[in-house]
Amino acid sequence: MLSLSNCRKLLTFSFDDGNTDDIRLVEILNRYGLKATFNLCSGLPDNSQYWIYEGKKEVRHINFWESKNLYDGHEIASHTVCHPHLEELTEVEIRNEIELDCIYLSAFFGCNISGMALPFGTYNETVLKTVKDLGLHYCRTVSDTYSFDLPEKLPLLDPTCHFLSGRMPELIDRFAEYDGEDYNLFYIWGHSYELVTEKDWSNFEKTCSEIASLNGTAFCTNREALMRCCGL
Repeated sequence: MLSLSNCRKLLTFSFDDGNTDDIRLVEILNRYGLKATFNLCSGLPDNSQYWIYEGKKEVRHINFWESKNLYDGHEIASHTVCHPHLEELTEVEIRNEIELDCIYLSAFFGCNISGMALPFGTYNETVLKTVKDLGLHYCRTVSDTYSFDLPEKLPLLDPTCHFLSGRMPELIDRFAEYDGEDYNLFYIWGHSYELVTEKDWSNFEKTCSEIASLNGTAFCTNREALMRCCGL
């Protein structure tokens, strides 16, 4: 793995919600030397409740107390306290959802919170203003660009693609071919609970293996990537 100081190609993952499938996902990322940012909701800190994904998979949130060190080597970021549609809230409610989540996560995991993923990927100008006022560097959407261009309107940050995108092979090939002087950022997002079958997990691990073999690429957290290519 190359250091950030001598590399123009940066690749980072971003996973939302903090559910129990993160345990297996982190093991795979660690096996291939890949790094991610995990966006957590401090108001959903245990696995006492669940919901059903695609009518067949039980999804439970991670138990913070049982998995405090799970994300070591990766980054913790905000996903709000309780995962609401922020654009439907008042300015005070928006601030509480984001600021309190940052405070709680920072205290529990002993880290600084630099950014967030927007619940449902939705926002309005009040949300963006609040993110700026709180000093967060970025808020990630779910609007895939399928490009490696650097973000132009921070704190708003659009990802390259979803981690199960059918265009992933094409994007990996394009990224591998780049040999320029400008920074390229390959930003991949998703939820670990979307890996439903063993075939899904096998395909994901295959993708990780292919990514890990990319020459001239630094694998980093969201914060590390943005600090390097955007000077944050």
